Amino acid sequence: MPTVEFDFHELIALLGKEFKPSELKDRISMLGVDLESIDSERVVMEVFPNRPDLLSIEGFVRALKGMLGIETGFMETKILDSDVKLFIDPSVSSVRPCITAVLVKEISLNGERLKSLMDLQEKLHITHGRNRKKVSIGVHDTKNVKPPFLYKAVKPTEISFIPLDMNERMNLKQILQRHPKGISHRWILEDFDRYPIIVDKNKNVLSFPPIINGELTRLTESTEEIFIEITGLDEKAINQALNIVVTSLVYRGGKIYSVEIKKL
Repeated sequence: MPTVEFDFHELIALLGKEFKPSELKDRISMLGVDLESIDSERVVMEVFPNRPDLLSIEGFVRALKGMLGIETGFMETKILDSDVKLFIDPSVSSVRPCITAVLVKEISLNGERLKSLMDLQEKLHITHGRNRKKVSIGVHDTKNVKPPFLYKAVKPTEISFIPLDMNERMNLKQILQRHPKGISHRWILEDFDRYPIIVDKNKNVLSFPPIINGELTRLTESTEEIFIEITGLDEKAINQALNIVVTSLVYRGGKIYSVEIKKL
């Protein structure tokens, strides 16, 4: 089970009501987690596999509010229309066939919120995503890319881009051989001679799922609009992951816009 650690002061701020650690201890233990410790600085717990929604502080607060009677019932999320399209090329159907996506606008990311999103992404990869094989998540700043987007499979040396945390262009084969994430996760693609890729209208690479995103779309504290794409092997699993990520961003004030997904 993954271990999560939340800042107690941020937890109280999101709850919108003052509590002492001792007042929350028993209630937290009823949420489907194994509480390791709680004090005035932090909350540390293990989250059971059937509660991936508790892997982010936003999801945890939402559940805790219900337990405490602060805010009960289902969270209603309004989905607005956009003109953004994502096309699926038939070439990817035998490699990594499932994809879903949304656009999040009017988001404000400070250092803590950015870290929280990255932590949620990685914990979902490890647990719900079966170490990225079943589900992998890409989050992208949209300012340097233009829709429509295309999801396709290409030969390992056909496309090159600058992957996250690197300063040189690499083709997909080189990324699997030299990038730390490529080395860690290349086993997922070892049976294929073509690899999945997501590009924009101008053939700029957003993502090489389930391995690594491009530096071009790196999130920063100045990011205001996020394109989220989730790929995998199971439709239900990718949509569950999307719901968890999206509701966390809505909790931070983001507005959700639909992305039209069409097969070519």
